[in-house]
Amino acid sequence: MNNSYKLTAKVVFPEGVAPGAGGSSNKRVVAKNGKGQTLIRGTALAGVLRTAYARRIGAESQDGAVAQWFGEGAESDLETGSFVQVADAVIHCSSINERTHNLINRHTGAVVKGGLFSLEAVPPMALASLSITLKPGASDPEECAAFVCDIIGVIGNDPIVGGNSNRGIGRMKVVDGVYLRTFDLDSVDGVADFMDAEYNEREKGVELAGVKQEIPETEDKLTLSVELGIPRGEDVLVGDGQETDYALQPQSVMFADKTEHWRIPGSSLRGIFRAWMTRLAVRDGYGVCDSVEQWYDLYGGKDSNEYKSDSPGWGFVEKKDRTSYQKNPGLLNDPILDLFGSMYKKGRIHIADAFSTLPAEDADVQGRMHVAVDRFSGGANDGALFNNQVLAGEHLRFPVSISLTSPSEDEINWLVKTLRALHLGILAVGSSKSGGRLEIKSISAKGCGAESVTTFAQELK
Repeated sequence: MNNSYKLTAKVVFPEGVAPGAGGSSNKRVVAKNGKGQTLIRGTALAGVLRTAYARRIGAESQDGAVAQWFGEGAESDLETGSFVQVADAVIHCSSINERTHNLINRHTGAVVKGGLFSLEAVPPMALASLSITLKPGASDPEECAAFVCDIIGVIGNDPIVGGNSNRGIGRMKVVDGVYLRTFDLDSVDGVADFMDAEYNEREKGVELAGVKQEIPETEDKLTLSVELGIPRGEDVLVGDGQETDYALQPQSVMFADKTEHWRIPGSSLRGIFRAWMTRLAVRDGYGVCDSVEQWYDLYGGKDSNEYKSDSPGWGFVEKKDRTSYQKNPGLLNDPILDLFGSMYKKGRIHIADAFSTLPAEDADVQGRMHVAVDRFSGGANDGALFNNQVLAGEHLRFPVSISLTSPSEDEINWLVKTLRALHLGILAVGSSKSGGRLEIKSISAKGCGAESVTTFAQELK
């Protein structure tokens, strides 16, 4: 039987997405088509599907079990094309947000030279439609059905797409299920239906058609839903630029529906989590590349400007010695680079942006006045008086999604301990011009290793 399959789905990007198209200087821009519409290229989505499918079946992306569907890589001598055809996904949004990030040297607490950059991103809650076609002649019907089921599992379990996903963006969530149509190409009617479907998609866009599918769970993924709040009498400030009236104001972002919400960037939480989990890993006897000993050996007593922004990502390995690590990143033997990612491989943890459940206009924003004090005289420094704003109020809530793929027992343990440290106030979030205290109001988990998180959730009660 010669069948062709078409999967369609409507998806939303709860934190937005940055479908990169390169950039210049220190700014990255999003990809657009000839009509000026923001989109995610089908090739980029196909790459995400390929990697996730390989992980799902316990294989590498270059293995034959994966290549039989997605084709051989460009380095192969074989001319095996892909049976999976992924259409460009146009994102429905009328504006683009710009966000700025920097890299902090964890040993000095200062911004690394060359570590400041900006990027464009699609606003949170923007919608798009997916269309994936499995061309005929791929394999027998049973193998095709199993493959289609695996792809549905990948799409339906919140994959991370686009560039700069470490910044807290890129999570893709199915809105109303995944739909499947099967075309029997051994019949004239089946061929006609398939051609009509292809033509209508090009003329009118992607339409949900076919049978709604059940989405299988991912067995090797831990997903946490955490709700953060500001304790009574505390305040928090994650700044975003400098204004005329205030030296620093809280970050806010415009959603796709034109409502404005306060934001705690996933990158801010990620930096805090990474630093604390590095400490826990070292205490448990693991070695890390970005260690205190490494810092003093390479830069101790020297100008810290010699510290390059990409050095930690390369594991402080010289360029001429990186080939073996690129082929096998595990040789670094660094659990933090393995978990959070490096220049050799993508990380396995994703911490999304956290947005206030209340619109920005309904939140309690308070002003603060500060002055720098001369440590010798005890008096105020001339011209050092400034104002800033902070977020306060027990009613403010910031839901955040944290996912961890293929977690080990130690990694889950470190994550739980880090969440506990955040809840107890050991870890502060944002600028030093505020208290930075957050507490966990509620937490739930599903998937691999959820039991440990559930035990912690019961402790909070």
